[in-house]
Amino acid sequence: MKIIHKYVLREHVGPLVFALSALTSLMLLNYIAKQLGNLVGKGLSWQVILEFFVLSLPFTIAMTLPMAVLVAVLYAFSRLAAENEITAMKANGISMRRILMPVLAWGVVFTMAMIAFNDRLLPATNHRLRALQGDIARKKPSFAIREQIINEVSPGLFFLRTTHLDQSTNLMREVTIYDLSDQLRRRTIYADSGVMAFADNGSDLKLTLWNGFMQEVPKEEPQKFQRLYFGEDLIRVKGVANAFERDSSDTYKSDREMTVCELQGEVARAERDFFRARERYDRAAKVAKQSKSVSVDVTVTATAALADTGAIGRARVASLGRAYCDGVGFVDTLAVPWIRQRMKQVASALLPALALASPVARQDTVKRDTTKARADSVRRADSLARALTDTTKLPAAGTVTPGATPPAPGAPGAVPVPGAVAVPTPDSAAAGATPPDPLAPQTLPPSAGFASTVPVAVEMEAARSEMIRQRSSINQFAVEIHKKFAISFACIVFVLLGAPLALRFPRGGVGLVIGVSLVVFALYYVGLIAGESLADRDKLRPSLAMWAANIIFTLVGLYLLARMERDGGAARGGDTGAWLEKLRALWPRRRGRA
Repeated sequence: MKIIHKYVLREHVGPLVFALSALTSLMLLNYIAKQLGNLVGKGLSWQVILEFFVLSLPFTIAMTLPMAVLVAVLYAFSRLAAENEITAMKANGISMRRILMPVLAWGVVFTMAMIAFNDRLLPATNHRLRALQGDIARKKPSFAIREQIINEVSPGLFFLRTTHLDQSTNLMREVTIYDLSDQLRRRTIYADSGVMAFADNGSDLKLTLWNGFMQEVPKEEPQKFQRLYFGEDLIRVKGVANAFERDSSDTYKSDREMTVCELQGEVARAERDFFRARERYDRAAKVAKQSKSVSVDVTVTATAALADTGAIGRARVASLGRAYCDGVGFVDTLAVPWIRQRMKQVASALLPALALASPVARQDTVKRDTTKARADSVRRADSLARALTDTTKLPAAGTVTPGATPPAPGAPGAVPVPGAVAVPTPDSAAAGATPPDPLAPQTLPPSAGFASTVPVAVEMEAARSEMIRQRSSINQFAVEIHKKFAISFACIVFVLLGAPLALRFPRGGVGLVIGVSLVVFALYYVGLIAGESLADRDKLRPSLAMWAANIIFTLVGLYLLARMERDGGAARGGDTGAWLEKLRALWPRRRGRA
C-alpha cells in the first residue's frame, strides 16, 4: 500500500470510530428506553441485564455501520479539500480515482464483513434476544412489602397491610390481610404480630401470625358472619416471587432470525406450493373453457403425497439467495473438508503417534462413517422416490375417470381409478392379504380428506387463493434476503456518494456532514421501509424494492464523480453559507420574472 493511500485511510479511522460509537450508543439507548419497563422491578441479576444489552448490539451495529461510513467519508474528504490537500495531490498528478480507490477498497471489505455478519451472527442474536425477552416477560416482579399501605401480594387475590416492618427480622406489627382467593367467601385476617419468610422453593411466601382473629362472609349469604380466634396461624401464598428461568425449547424462528440459506429454503418451499397450485389452476381453467358445469378430477395419490413430504431441494427460480447458498454449499462441502484433510495430514506427519491415539481422531472416524451411512440411506430413499414419481401419474387434467359414475349433485361419492391398488389396512394385513406393489399407483381413501372430483369454479378459486398465499410468503422471505445484502452494499454506495459531495463543498465543515448525513439516512431508510411494504403487498418485486435506494444513490454518486473529473476537480462550491446565498440569489430573479 502506498503512503498516500495510508494517509487517506488514516484520515477516515478517527471519524469512523467516533461516528460508529456515537450512533450505536444513541440507537441502543433509544431501544433500551423502550424496553426499560420490561426490565425494571423484576429482580433480574446484572448478568441477565448485561446479556440483554449485548444481544441488542448486533442489530444496532447492522444499522449504524453504513451510517458511520458515510459520516467518515464526508468528514475526511471535506477536511482534505478545505486544507487544499486534495488540490496538492492533483497538482502532483494524483487523480481523484487514485485518492478514492483505498477508501472504496475498504468499503468493499466492510461490505463482505457485513454480509457475513448479517447472515451468521445477526439472526442468532435476534433469536436469543427474542427468547430472552420471553423469559423476562414470564418472570414476575420482585416481592417487597412497604409499611402503612395495602400491598398486593398476589395479583387480585391476596393483599397485606402492616403498620411496622422490621427489615432485618421481617417481624410485622398490626397485620391486616384481605384474602380474596376463595370465590365462595371473603376472608379478612387481623393479627397483633407476625413474621414472613420465603419457602424453600424460593417462590411461595410463608406467613406466621400470632394473637388475632379471622372473619369470613359467604358470598352467596352475606347476612351470615363467622369469626374465628387463633393464637398462632400459618398461611402460605404460592407463586409470590418466581425465579428467572430460561426456556430452551423455543425453536420457532421469524424471518429476521433466519440465515440466508434458511430463508431461501422457505422460498423454495413456497415456490413448490405456488407452482403446484398454478398447475391446478391451469387444469381447471382448461376444463372451464369447455364447460363450467364439469367437475375436475383432483385425486391425490399416496406416492404424490409421499413426494410432497420429502426433501424440497433447490428453488426453481434463480435468485440472489439461491446463488449465495450454492456458493456457501460449495465451500462447506469442498473447501472446508479439503482444509480439514490437509490439517490432519500435517498433524499426522508432525505427531503420528499422538494423532493415532487421540480420541478426537477416533470421533472423527466414527462421525465420517456415520455421515457416509446417512448419505447412502438418503441416496437410496431419493432413488426410490424418483422411481415412485416416474411410475405414478396423476389423472389427466380436466377429465373424469373412465368407468366411473359421476356422483349426484351434493353427494360425496368417490370415483374409482381403474388399475389403482388400494392402500392396505391393518385388518387386511393381519388377515394375510397380499401386499400391493410399492411401485404401483395408490389412491388415498376419501376418509383421508381428499375428494375425487370438485366443481371447476371451486377448484379455480381454491388454487387462486393458494397462489396468492404462497406468493405472499415468497415475497416476505425474499425481501429479508435482499435486505441483508442491500444494507451491506450500502457501505460501498455511501463511499461513492459521500466523497464527491464533500469535495463539492469543501468548506462545509460539520454542518455539511450532519445535514447531508441526516438527509441521506432519511431517504435511504424510508426507501427501504416503503419498498418492504410494497413488496409484501406484491406491488413491487422484492429485489427492486430493496435495491432501489442503492441503485439511485449509486447513479447520483457516479454522476457527481464523473462531473468532477470532467470539470478538472477544482475545489469549488465554498461553505454551506455560500451555498445558501446562491439559493437566495435565485429567488429575486424568479420573482422579477413573475
